Amino acid sequence: MAEGVTYKNVDKLMIAVPGKEFSILATEVTQELYESVMGENPSNFKEEKNLPVEQVSWYDAVYFCNKLSDMFGLTPVYAVDGEPDVEKWSYAPHKGNKITGTVSQDENANGYRLPTMEEWQYAAKGGQDYKYSGSDKLDEVGWYYDNSGSKTHPVAQKTPNGYALYDMSGNVGEWCWDSNPRNSNGRYSCGGCWHYGAYDCGMGIKAWCDACYAYNYLGFRIVRSTGK
Repeated sequence: MAEGVTYKNVDKLMIAVPGKEFSILATEVTQELYESVMGENPSNFKEEKNLPVEQVSWYDAVYFCNKLSDMFGLTPVYAVDGEPDVEKWSYAPHKGNKITGTVSQDENANGYRLPTMEEWQYAAKGGQDYKYSGSDKLDEVGWYYDNSGSKTHPVAQKTPNGYALYDMSGNVGEWCWDSNPRNSNGRYSCGGCWHYGAYDCGMGIKAWCDACYAYNYLGFRIVRSTGK
């Protein structure tokens, strides 16, 4: 990407998903975008501004979404015990802690949010029928164990899928909204990452971990409901 992405121009990179009432960011949330909203960058790999942000927990991601929504005057999607104002959540991002209280989402809100797994998988297919997002050859569309050099890479360097979405296979895994029914604090991610093998970057593959965990191979992508 030639142009950097901050909260001021993030709306220009939101892609309307055909046949669905939501739009999705064309790339993973970059470190530049994340820092423009949160004021800090917790990532491990920091060589370029267009690297995807990583080492963010699921809690950090929902916090980010509400802050970004506030910057645009949109209705925040998330609330903790009914409170949408992140300043009242008693939560400090990037500290390895968890949000105390029940995190809920307002399905009628027009702000930024994490995709559901169903939304993520639909967008990742891109209206196509490939093994990975955009191709049957992972090297064409994603950074994974065999080609990553054990690190993340700037977003949008590989071929996009049919909806013009980049890096939905590989680079960093992407948090989704959904919780694991066997563990209420476990949250799912999709897409595989730079240190996974090809199989784990395939369509339909998901992983889960505790919502407070932050890894250097796990980031996220944002969506907005467009029918609100």
